[in-house]
Amino acid sequence: MKIPSVKINEAVMQPPVNPQLEAFAKEIKRQVPKFETIEDVYEERLKRITSLRTIGRRLDKREYLKLAIKLENCWLGGPCGSAACPECFRLHRLEMIGEVLRLCKKRKNWRGLTLIFYQDTLSDSQLLQWQPDTLIARLRRWLNECGFSGMVIGGFEMDYHTDIKKWMPHFHLIIPNDKQAIKRLRIRMKNKKNMNTRENVVNRPMLVSKLKNPIRQVSYRFKAIWWRVESIQYDDYHIQGSKERKRKRWTKKYRLFRKQYVDSLIKLDSIGIAGLTFMYKVRKYGDHLILK
Repeated sequence: MKIPSVKINEAVMQPPVNPQLEAFAKEIKRQVPKFETIEDVYEERLKRITSLRTIGRRLDKREYLKLAIKLENCWLGGPCGSAACPECFRLHRLEMIGEVLRLCKKRKNWRGLTLIFYQDTLSDSQLLQWQPDTLIARLRRWLNECGFSGMVIGGFEMDYHTDIKKWMPHFHLIIPNDKQAIKRLRIRMKNKKNMNTRENVVNRPMLVSKLKNPIRQVSYRFKAIWWRVESIQYDDYHIQGSKERKRKRWTKKYRLFRKQYVDSLIKLDSIGIAGLTFMYKVRKYGDHLILK
């Protein structure tokens, strides 16, 4: 299939501005300075198209070229709706943030939750064939068995950890502040398979936090860019007070290398926006959320 050469900046349309959503985006940006603007996601779409075309031609991968065309044609006849499209996902993200904030007005009734499934890590060669359906079904079953009776909502993500050379699936969620259900879920997450996966590293599969800054914490739950995580394991010790302590492990996130980056875009497109959005005892109706 011969793909015509085009000048990206002349071929790609920008989406129409929704004044109401953009006013809300400005409100978010006041508390979350890194929240993407409409200009940011347009530039990001250009980068994604360029990367998909470059790697697609270099490796003769038709699926990369198809996704590049899909992103190029977004907004010509309407939004493409791909989870790999930063502009389409931003619209979804703004809608979800607004709706979750509406449903979580009483902060004390809700908590932020991060769940990391170390036992389900994937190699580069496994990524494109894998789907999160089984993992999502397991989490849904655990929430039910642990006794969560209210809404659980958030996003699914994958980051590539260079130290183990694996993709690590995790969820960022908003959950009801049910202490007993949270305690039972922590026991599930701390099973032997999930705890004993990295030599000389203590796994922390579950983090619960108060909703001290709802806009910042809720916006963090809905993202569609995957990262490369670099880590440094310190072997030396330092003095803290009167005790000698080992230095903690340090991690930092960077953009993925180009081949992993385009693979992540293919995977995002495959999973879809709905597949990346975890919902339990709540459903989306149009641009609104309805509790079950």
